[in-house]
Amino acid sequence: MKTTRLIYNRKAFLATHMISLALALASGCGGFEDTASNFARDPASTQATPKATTTKTKAKADAPTPAEAPTQQSTVATATAAATTVPTVQPTISSGASVPSFNMSQTLSDEAQRTTIAFAGLAMMTGNLASQSFFPPGKVADYTGFQFLRDNDPDGMGHNTSFLTRVANNVILTLNDSQLAQLKALAVAQIGQINLYGYKRFPLMKAFRRLMDGDLPSGATDLNLNAVKQASRDLYLLDGQISFDRAKLYADILSSLSATQRARLDAMKGKGWNSWPDISQDQIRSKMSGLAPGTSVAVMTYAGDLFSWYAGSLEADVYFCPERHGTYFGSFYMKDAPAIGHEGYGIDTQLTATAGAALSDSAKGYVTQSQATLMSSLVSQQRANLYASSNANIVGTRTRIAALLRSLMSASTSADDIQSQVLELSGEYGDLDGENNHAYATVFVQVYETLTSAQKSKLSDLRKSIMSGRYANGTAFDFSNCLTPFLYSAPIANQSSLESYISNTDALFFEP
Repeated sequence: MKTTRLIYNRKAFLATHMISLALALASGCGGFEDTASNFARDPASTQATPKATTTKTKAKADAPTPAEAPTQQSTVATATAAATTVPTVQPTISSGASVPSFNMSQTLSDEAQRTTIAFAGLAMMTGNLASQSFFPPGKVADYTGFQFLRDNDPDGMGHNTSFLTRVANNVILTLNDSQLAQLKALAVAQIGQINLYGYKRFPLMKAFRRLMDGDLPSGATDLNLNAVKQASRDLYLLDGQISFDRAKLYADILSSLSATQRARLDAMKGKGWNSWPDISQDQIRSKMSGLAPGTSVAVMTYAGDLFSWYAGSLEADVYFCPERHGTYFGSFYMKDAPAIGHEGYGIDTQLTATAGAALSDSAKGYVTQSQATLMSSLVSQQRANLYASSNANIVGTRTRIAALLRSLMSASTSADDIQSQVLELSGEYGDLDGENNHAYATVFVQVYETLTSAQKSKLSDLRKSIMSGRYANGTAFDFSNCLTPFLYSAPIANQSSLESYISNTDALFFEP
């Protein structure tokens, strides 16, 4: 089979990403994957709850300076140098389109990375294994640009809990019975893999918690880097297979859309939440009937993916928010727990930056300068794996995977060849993220061990202030102490299902 190298129009790609970093936000994405993920409830049988918003307000984060962020040109050049046997794709910015507020320059800026990593450290130091386990389903197989769509919603509704609901309901109403049946069948086929991915996160989370607690197995002095990388690689291989299977079906469905269906989706492109038709649950109830238990979340996710992939670009597919990696430490729970079950709740997009500064900026009064410096050292430690290495790096690897998956829209591509390459690159991605997570866990413990009792108490108080308050209707909430582990955002009722994953994690402390 003839293969080609991934080629970029560097000026166009750079123009798409570059924005004055004085205006960039340092917090990253809001995180919660809205209604469809709330306790894996069935949208065909769920009544919407009254809209609720927290009564708290958060300070806007300091914006990173231009010197702190790598140019997209440098990261793209790295990805191009590393690319092999992938289709030719030339990302461009459409005429008259505005540069997106959330883009890779902002994501990769030192300040965004610094506060995001520190926020994960805060969650780890003040939380527990149960809170670490909370993980939005939309972070799995995320190569369809949905994160880009929600982060750059022109109406600012991307992190409202209704966002996915509105997107997905429109797509579900647009698809015919045959097309929707294919999504339902995929959900049934993938539910085991999706759940397995969630469960296989637990050994890493447990090992990181043991390191924090000083609960090392006899003869071990630290986590073993190669063991952590192998566990991470296994997860990413599973993610790669899930991603490929979804993309193959999405490509088939998109190619089968009628002119009327395309016109309906085209009418939504380039617009925001407020402009999209507000399709009610009653309007799609009959179409969503007959779903196998636990599959409604997947179907809603697929529907959202279909639109973002159809309406998006390679740039959108590659994009990730600063907190896309390092997901084993409990930061998603800190941000998202109050939103569970509250349709219309808006996630504070500045929380990561403002709370993360507690551990990365001594001026905030929580840590000393030496502690803040140690926490911030992770920014430089991870830089090569994230984007700067002339060999493999996360941005380059994501770009190659996303380009391969998008090439499935072309009838001339070999699906078997694409699958093989996607899995190979997914393993590489897992190695890179695993090495960074090993560094995060190590430094989090190093900082934690230097904290005084007073500092630990002050950080715990900060957690409580973030995770407690009142909803708009006056109802009090306090999620600061997590008692139940989660499979994604669904509480695990039968915790015996975790035993095989967390009962013995000694292997992660020794050479495999």
